[in-house]
Amino acid sequence: MFFPHKLKIFDELCKQSSIVKEAAQVFHNITCNWEQLKNGSSALLTLERQADELVHTITDDIEKTFILPLDKEDIAELTESLDDVVDNLEEAVSRLNIYKISKGNDALGNFSELIKQAAVQIHKGILMIKERKIASEDFASCGKMLRDLESQGDKLHRKVLENLMANRSSSFVNGDDYLSILKWKEIFQTLEDTLDKCDSIGKLFARLRIKYI
Repeated sequence: MFFPHKLKIFDELCKQSSIVKEAAQVFHNITCNWEQLKNGSSALLTLERQADELVHTITDDIEKTFILPLDKEDIAELTESLDDVVDNLEEAVSRLNIYKISKGNDALGNFSELIKQAAVQIHKGILMIKERKIASEDFASCGKMLRDLESQGDKLHRKVLENLMANRSSSFVNGDDYLSILKWKEIFQTLEDTLDKCDSIGKLFARLRIKYI
């Protein structure tokens, strides 16, 4: 399929995926160094607002542009899914602040590593869409990697819930307190949902590969 070389939507989608990648890195930095929670929260809020603005910009450009690189529905789904990833990360960090979580734990760090890796694959995939490499094996690999990372996230999430509910949660702050358990349960559900959304982007990559080659 012929994609116009200089279509602005390509650049906007790449900018949006860069925001996803940066947001994932900020979240990862917080889990590695809890002293960065305050500044990281502010940075994520800024990134979340930038991502929202890009959704509106891309949506407007979809309506104004006659020749599009992808069907309107595909672009809309892609930009909204990218925005959801950033929204979820900002929400997770917001909960860490609201719930007065005083330190991280290994499970939080493991989730952040999976999300960071997923963000890298998402950004690579968007760049390959811009470069008209949808037919490449590298593009297909992005989707497969996202599926694998989501599967790892599912296993991690189940293990976290098992530890929480079985009172094997000494690594969590006040883990034997029911209120603390509920707080952590919500935070980890948000992170698991984030990986689900990344996997949804991977599935969209797979559909695009079938549709446009």
